[in-house]
Amino acid sequence: MTPRSLDPPFGAFALTGARERLRRVAAHMPRNRLGRMAVSLLRRVCTGGRPGPFDVEVFPGVRARLHPASNRCEKRALAGPQFFDLGEREALRAALARRGDGPFVFIDLGANVGLYSLWVLAAARAVGRDVTILAVEPDSETRARLETNLAASQAPDTVHVAGVAIGARAGRGAIVGHAHNRGEHRVRSARDGDAETVEILPVDAVCARFAITRIDAMKVDLEGHDEAALAGLFAAAPTSLWPELIIVEAGKGAETPSVVRLCLDNGYQLDRRTRLNALLTRASRAS
Repeated sequence: MTPRSLDPPFGAFALTGARERLRRVAAHMPRNRLGRMAVSLLRRVCTGGRPGPFDVEVFPGVRARLHPASNRCEKRALAGPQFFDLGEREALRAALARRGDGPFVFIDLGANVGLYSLWVLAAARAVGRDVTILAVEPDSETRARLETNLAASQAPDTVHVAGVAIGARAGRGAIVGHAHNRGEHRVRSARDGDAETVEILPVDAVCARFAITRIDAMKVDLEGHDEAALAGLFAAAPTSLWPELIIVEAGKGAETPSVVRLCLDNGYQLDRRTRLNALLTRASRAS
């Protein structure tokens, strides 16, 4: 496979010396309310009100060309990465530490600009483990940013990108954009007259396209379609394809959301809730 290329090369949009130093200061702010406030202030100073792009190393080995003005996750990654889904990253690190046969297989449903996929790649490199990663992102502009970040981080050809949406069954959909946050773009069913549509596939079908037959960990963030995607997986896919670890958006409410109940009903155990997500493991693994 031809190596991913980046034009202009990474570093062309690097922050100037003083702004980069402030960004590094933000990375050492404590993980509490005051730390978050300090990071928010430092981030505004770093960007100087500009929309980007900015070339930064988010984590060791994770390089990204970020556009913070139009995407909340890119804004969060620009400064203060210690606040970026720490519990989720710890769970993925623990999953990587469990040695098994073959590479560690990570599926990123709703990959956005690839921060989860890139973090898994860097964490695997740190422990000398091979990976297979499938990053699924239906929106073409967001997917272009994802590809840019993969090139910046020199991702190998075992990191795949699928430009499809995920649902309970195959079909066609259309992207509904969010005015201020690309991470909140969503997919609805296609209608007559839609100028542009995207393919919708169930999880097992998109995995089959890339010859993926088992999954160690899967992140699911599909803006309202998480439950449908998992229901389709549990109904149609062989249990060999069911992930050992699922990270799925569960919201901030105290009640157990239906997507979590669906996983529990299919043999998963809730390990913990984070600020927005639920972390679930297969009961056979948990035991």
